[in-house]
Amino acid sequence: MAGRTGVRATLYSFLNSPSITNVNQVLTSFPKRINFQENSTAGQLSRAAIVIFIQSETETRLAIGGATNGWKRVDYGVVIQIYHHSLQRDSRDAMVDFDTMVDAIKTRLRSDHRFGDATGTLVWQGAEPIINASYGEPATTNEGATETYAELQFDVTEMIQA
Repeated sequence: MAGRTGVRATLYSFLNSPSITNVNQVLTSFPKRINFQENSTAGQLSRAAIVIFIQSETETRLAIGGATNGWKRVDYGVVIQIYHHSLQRDSRDAMVDFDTMVDAIKTRLRSDHRFGDATGTLVWQGAEPIINASYGEPATTNEGATETYAELQFDVTEMIQA
């Protein structure tokens, strides 16, 4: 499966297994409502849903081998949207959980630049050479939970023989 659907499915599988601490849900599209109880375990104080969002795409033809034999390079601008919900009593503990989870996601992205794609064509390169991160300011809900938002932005390159 090539294209946006294939890139999203590959990234979903890569981020989902093995599980990342405090990431309860990996979603391929933004849900109408995030249920932070889904897939949580008893006593789990911090949990998160991450959404795979493809925000842009650029396609370039590389004429390797002449005018009739080449490659299409498709660069997808991917954003991993992180929605963190913590029931920790102390906001500093909530931030430690958040930071630890974000670092674990980045470690997973760095662990295999092809995100498990053995062919190397669907994901020729991902999260290389850069990962940009943006963080929202933590907020406290009326119920006392601490919620924090983050985005990890990077490119995923697909190579198509053309």
